[in-house]
Amino acid sequence: FSFCMCPGGQIVPSSTEAEELCINGMSFSLRDSKWANSALVVTVDANDSILEGYRETHGPLAGLEFQREMERRAFAFGGRDLSAPVQRLTDFVSKKVSKSVPESSYRLGVKSAPLHDIYPKPLYNALVDAITTKFDAQMPGFLREDALLHGVETRTSSPVRIPRDTETLQALGVRDLYPCGEGAGYAGGIVSAAVDGLLVADAICKERYPSLKSSFFPQTDKVSG
Repeated sequence: FSFCMCPGGQIVPSSTEAEELCINGMSFSLRDSKWANSALVVTVDANDSILEGYRETHGPLAGLEFQREMERRAFAFGGRDLSAPVQRLTDFVSKKVSKSVPESSYRLGVKSAPLHDIYPKPLYNALVDAITTKFDAQMPGFLREDALLHGVETRTSSPVRIPRDTETLQALGVRDLYPCGEGAGYAGGIVSAAVDGLLVADAICKERYPSLKSSFFPQTDKVSG
């Protein structure tokens, strides 16, 4: 799926560790640059087979280590100086290193690189399927050579999930602690974080005020017949 469309935007570095590269997109208030950017995202859940080796070594922090390894690979692919590795979208689909690349909004510089090799094959295949059979089919012209992929944006949601009870939504083993939203691993964007906030608020109301019948969510009367 696509994520965080920024019209008139900029691609910016968002790394937090040495020798790791993570990027993100933003727009200044005027939204007056000549570029637009958004992320292309593939979901990796806690039980994904891609994380099998990471789970053996890093346990519940497997997702975090996977994220960090992808950022280390991006740093290396970009030349180890915070330049962003890039590839024309058409070349990404064809698994070809771009001989030339268009101008980019990323101010620290870009370097042509084989982004098709940066992620595990199942993630690459999912991205290509989305680009060719979904995005370009729904929006003809999406797959074009002047579209430039930058790597990598790995932080659309938390790589670690704090487990919670499915009924009370309280953290397992910690009463009155309600893991919620993106930071706790239960959302992947502004809207889904807001919805999860409503779910948790509803659970708190039910816990604290059991006689309260109102809810943030409409109740459906069940009719048998």
